[in-house]
Amino acid sequence: MNKGFTLSEILITLGIVGIVAVLTVPGVMKNYQNRLYTAQLEKIYAQLSDAAQAIMTDEHVDNFYETTAGGVSNAECHTSGNCTQGLGYFFNNYLKTVKKNCSNGNDKCVFTDNTTYKTVTGANVNGLSGSYCVQTVTGASVCGSYNNSNKCLSMMVDVNGTAQPNVAGRDVFSMDMHKNGSISDYSSGCADNAKGCRANSCTTGTGSTYTAACGCLNNVIDAGWKMEY
Repeated sequence: MNKGFTLSEILITLGIVGIVAVLTVPGVMKNYQNRLYTAQLEKIYAQLSDAAQAIMTDEHVDNFYETTAGGVSNAECHTSGNCTQGLGYFFNNYLKTVKKNCSNGNDKCVFTDNTTYKTVTGANVNGLSGSYCVQTVTGASVCGSYNNSNKCLSMMVDVNGTAQPNVAGRDVFSMDMHKNGSISDYSSGCADNAKGCRANSCTTGTGSTYTAACGCLNNVIDAGWKMEY
């Protein structure tokens, strides 16, 4: 005659299953979230690259900084949001957006305070003050700032907008736009063939969102669009 499991055996089995779940589920969730952030990063990276190529094609030039987008940040972008040149014009006309000029006000797509954004170690990162920002239809927030001395457009991308975790190197990344329309990691100076911050500097940056995420784009790309840190 076959015997069934006793109550104590069932309880022991369930206890073991519970322990295994407690030990493994957080890791599984972290891996899933990292894959999600990476997929969102790859999508907005491609959208920005395509947008740069589109404006150069439309204006019949092979240098991004010879287009209407290649000017400085305009005061009109921050007041009316109707930019006629510069990075605001580029974002508004060549990205599909649901919010424009959204770094301030009640309907923000980024944060300007110095306590919301963090490093992966939990240190505070300075907010997006003074940058022109938009939010795309895919939910990513994109902000930009020109360095006029070397004519370089740098961008901060939060792949899921204001949603958490708002961590540099997780959902927040920084990029530079090169004159041929290619995109590199931040701190390249937009110089030809410059890649920006080294991948091994990812997760060690501090200061602004731009510098805190420096190297993380290279890290993800070098790993084959994987977040392994």
